[in-house]
Amino acid sequence: MHFCIFGDKIQISYMRTPTLQYLYLQKPISMILFICIISVLPWLDLSDLSQPDTSETAAIATAMLESGDWVMPPLADGQIVHEHPMLYWLVSLGSMWQGYVSHLTVYLPGALAFIVIVTCTLIFFGRRIKFHEAFIASLFLVTCTGMQSIFLINSGDLLFATFIILSLIRLYRWEEKMELKGLPIEVSFLLSCAILTKGLMGVILPLLAFGIYLFLLKKYDKLTLCKTLLYIGVSALFIPALWYITVWKQGGTDLLLDTLGTEFYYFWNTDNGGAHNCFYVLALLGLGFMPWIVFLAFSLFGMEYRKPELPRSGVKFFSLVVFVVLLIAYAVMPVKRSSFLLPLYPFITIFLAEYALYVTEYRTLCTRFFAGFLSTIVLLGLIFPVLPPEWNGGFMVEFNTRMALVFGFASVMLAVVYYQMLKRINIKILYATIALTYSVNLLLNVLF
Repeated sequence: MHFCIFGDKIQISYMRTPTLQYLYLQKPISMILFICIISVLPWLDLSDLSQPDTSETAAIATAMLESGDWVMPPLADGQIVHEHPMLYWLVSLGSMWQGYVSHLTVYLPGALAFIVIVTCTLIFFGRRIKFHEAFIASLFLVTCTGMQSIFLINSGDLLFATFIILSLIRLYRWEEKMELKGLPIEVSFLLSCAILTKGLMGVILPLLAFGIYLFLLKKYDKLTLCKTLLYIGVSALFIPALWYITVWKQGGTDLLLDTLGTEFYYFWNTDNGGAHNCFYVLALLGLGFMPWIVFLAFSLFGMEYRKPELPRSGVKFFSLVVFVVLLIAYAVMPVKRSSFLLPLYPFITIFLAEYALYVTEYRTLCTRFFAGFLSTIVLLGLIFPVLPPEWNGGFMVEFNTRMALVFGFASVMLAVVYYQMLKRINIKILYATIALTYSVNLLLNVLF
């Protein structure tokens, strides 16, 4: 199978399975962009600003707008804010045109970060692996629960993940194209933004993963490797240093030390209630990749074990190293939250997509069984709200126009899955199942 990519178009010169031709997309990047926009933007006004993280963000952004102080704005109760400001800056900038902070402007940075992560995943991997694998990986990102629960994720965590993912992508491209020559200014800027979002871990994590990748690549001597990481790290600290100096000038040494003490709060603070053992991150990853982790679990039954062939070079090797390094880093950190794992998602979905296509091609019953299992659960979920009140415990759904459209879309996708299951083309069943999951996510966004 060979894909030739010209801009935003794809030409397929040969396909192992002729029936894949109906999935031919003239504008795959535009399609993913449209899917992401529909997935998040129309539902921003349904969110609730009373949640602790979002209410704090709204309060700080409002204080910035009212006081004009974008470094240490005073809140209404007199408290001085000295947290990492990137999220608050973006919310304030987005609110300037209307003069106040709203649901839209609070959640918009996280929504745009979600769109950037998925789109850049397709563009980056689509040029380096089989394009249909990258496309499936992007669809997995859009539909997995870890990325779709955008209103349960702090926008700061999404921004942090976006800056780390983009910096890792740019670092790989820099090594690929320039072989570590020069200084990647765009990488330093992205790492600076990550520091201003969540602290110094924004530069430590990506450089640690990239450094281990270069070490395992055995292409450069150790001195070159150390100098590369040092130059990038120092240049990434320049912009954040200006913010730290401003905090020191306005609040003094004690406030600066207190600010620096929060740099590793989520990562090393053992007094926080979110402290768990190292295996907890595996459970978080499993929940984050629902329902596709169930699909992979189904495929394990009856499978003959063979030692996997691990990549030794290329983008898949890079992705494997990044995934393992970041996973171990998060595993040893005492405080663990599902949103911390977001930087891992693009680098694991390409392997999930590759495996899913293998299962679809060679283990046909597994794909059909999972489609039947998921569609049955969705069917029961669609029937439950319309049952008589005495049958569903009084659960009522208000069918406004938006709700009716999404409910109808989910019903159509359910019918498509059942129709495709009558055919013999498993790849169509896989795509129909993805579309069904997407419609269910839209339905959940409207309901909750």
